Amino acid sequence: MNEPLIQASHVAKRYRVLKRQRSTLRALKALWGPEKLTMEVWALRDLSFTIKRGEKVAVIGRNGSGKTTLLRLISGIIDPSRGSIEVAAEPLALFKFWIGQNADLPVIDNIYLFGAVCGMKRRQTEPLVAKILDSADIKKLGFAPLHDLSLGQRQRLALSIVFQAPADFLVFDETFVHVDQAFIRECNAFFVRLAESTRTMVITSHDHDFLKKYCQRALWLDKGQIRLDGPAAEVIAAYEAEK
Repeated sequence: MNEPLIQASHVAKRYRVLKRQRSTLRALKALWGPEKLTMEVWALRDLSFTIKRGEKVAVIGRNGSGKTTLLRLISGIIDPSRGSIEVAAEPLALFKFWIGQNADLPVIDNIYLFGAVCGMKRRQTEPLVAKILDSADIKKLGFAPLHDLSLGQRQRLALSIVFQAPADFLVFDETFVHVDQAFIRECNAFFVRLAESTRTMVITSHDHDFLKKYCQRALWLDKGQIRLDGPAAEVIAAYEAEK
């Protein structure tokens, strides 16, 4: 439980973005002259921290503070521009619930497909199909094409599969923003189990009551840097006091 799972040392992430709308003339000027079409934007600057196995860590901050970039680095989706980040285990990361789904396949086929994305073999998923359909409140839609479901139903389906996944390390990026009230009970039951387990979680959410309930620790990012790192309730209170 005390073994480090994530070790970040002076991590920074840089993106190159367009300064203005691209045009042929501007491209030629940039090619032959001093004018540049792009500029550097540093999403993260000099982050150093350690997350131990079993910790539940909230990442908070204003929009554009670097939260999603940090989670993508932790998940191995992108690499740092500077510094190093070592992650001892591959996480089950959920950014957009529709990634890993195929809208043309039936719902049940998508359960197996998304289950595989979540690290579940078919023999593990098969006895859980009925439970997943029930949890997502789509018991009668198992053989319907996924594109016939509403976005809310597709979100409940993805989350119901994640709730059954055996992963010991979970990353969530604003995953529960559009969850309807009827499904909140399922979410709370999952996070109660998660909070009491030895599993590791890193999560972003603008629902600070939710974060204080299920996370012991919080990292406050401000303009790409760690403003405060400590007990979740104290960090969130400091952040809210400044808003």
